[in-house]
Amino acid sequence: MDANALLENFRGYSLSIATHPLTALAEFPDSRTFYSGIGEAGKTTLPAGVRSALYMATCNRIEVYAEFEDGMGDAAAEDALRAISPVFDAMVFKDAHCFQGKAMLEHLIAVASGLKSLALGETQIAGQIKRDMAHAQSAGWLSAGMQTLLKKVLETQKKIRSNTGISENSYSLMTLVDNLIAERGLNPIDDALILIGASEMSAKVARFAMRRGVNKFLLVRKDLARAMNAEMRSLIDSYPQVFSQITQDDFHALRFNFSANAVILASSVSDPLMGAADCERLIAAKVIDTNAAIVDLSLPANAGEDVAERYGRQLISLASLQQLSDAARAERAASAASAAPIIRRAIYQLWLDLLYRENTGVVQSYLNDKSTQSEAEWQRLAAEAALNEKQKRIMYDFIKKEQRRALASHREMILDLIAGSTAERPG
Repeated sequence: MDANALLENFRGYSLSIATHPLTALAEFPDSRTFYSGIGEAGKTTLPAGVRSALYMATCNRIEVYAEFEDGMGDAAAEDALRAISPVFDAMVFKDAHCFQGKAMLEHLIAVASGLKSLALGETQIAGQIKRDMAHAQSAGWLSAGMQTLLKKVLETQKKIRSNTGISENSYSLMTLVDNLIAERGLNPIDDALILIGASEMSAKVARFAMRRGVNKFLLVRKDLARAMNAEMRSLIDSYPQVFSQITQDDFHALRFNFSANAVILASSVSDPLMGAADCERLIAAKVIDTNAAIVDLSLPANAGEDVAERYGRQLISLASLQQLSDAARAERAASAASAAPIIRRAIYQLWLDLLYRENTGVVQSYLNDKSTQSEAEWQRLAAEAALNEKQKRIMYDFIKKEQRRALASHREMILDLIAGSTAERPG
């Protein structure tokens, strides 16, 4: 039995900036909006045929990972996925790249490790996966099998970061922005910044900017009374003297007094929030100058098409970061390659764990045969020694640790018992 046989019910569907045009990703909601919509619509029950589902949206990828019932073909799986949400229907319609079985696990580990990100080795993606796991768990969408798989994914990305060069001088999306600003000779990000949007990305931008010396932010929001991203809210509460807030209407009408080194758009709205006319007014009012960067990290883009036409040198968008990303990836290809054996080992270990889970009787019988004393005998000895409750718990924990150690030490022999001498290792 190989890895694909045990993982064949798992599929991943991916739309990313590396495989699809940015416009293909633009219509999809962020994770918070998606799961909120699911909850408000009362559609948390998965349809027949789907055991588990996890939706993940970042600035450069939209993905869903699902576990299906045994024996479902590709067409049936896609139909079941479509039945969950129109969002998944749109993913299938846009020819999302599909991974199944072992390939799906390889892909997800690579994503979690930052190997598939615009900024190779970025540290934020694992946190985003944990965030979306929490959303899916709240909706009741994570099966035991999917939780086991995701646990292995997060364990493995830590090993990759600890045992390869990927984490050395790791890039982030804002590092790429910073590099492109320097390459174009634009004003560096320091002192003062206009930040449009209060999304999760806005919070990441703000933290990066503060490390670069920014101590004044003008935060532009549609509605100041509306709840914002929790991370952004926490940042403002921690540094209230650093942030000023205005509405989008006040921003467009220039009803504020502020001078900035750059403007960064990082909202989650679907319509452009800034056009060439806005840029012209900001420059004329000396809010920014002709050497200020206009950075659009929103998906969909929040800078209108006319901004690129008239202020192309100043505009830095997700699409314009791709070339820098490719260069960084080429420079650190050796580090990425060194992650491959770690991923292969993780898949092999998960394969063994799944085999044990499906054959618990054989495993327990083997462990009992290898134990010199049964659990009942340990308890009798503890009672005879008149141990107190704390000591009994320590003794019980010791027994369990010994069993786990035996399991780890005799994996190959257990595997032979389960699968026989012709057991096939995962490729």
